[in-house]
Amino acid sequence: MPVITIKVLKGTLSEEKKKEIVLRVTETVAEIEARPYPKEKLLPYTWCLIEEVDMKNWGIGGETVTPEMLKAVMEGKT
Repeated sequence: MPVITIKVLKGTLSEEKKKEIVLRVTETVAEIEARPYPKEKLLPYTWCLIEEVDMKNWGIGGETVTPEMLKAVMEGKT
């Protein structure tokens, strides 16, 4: 029975996006893992967790992530 953990920066996803991620990732993992059986057999037993991490606790390239860095990534400026 799969447990899927997704870590994201706190405050970057709306509740709607979180629901969509949980639904779509759960369906995809269940479909792959259940083969050759239907994914519906595994869906009720597939867990998906979204963990939100404060920016001050997230680093990349040796630097703590800042709102400005995140904005630059989203705008394709990095």
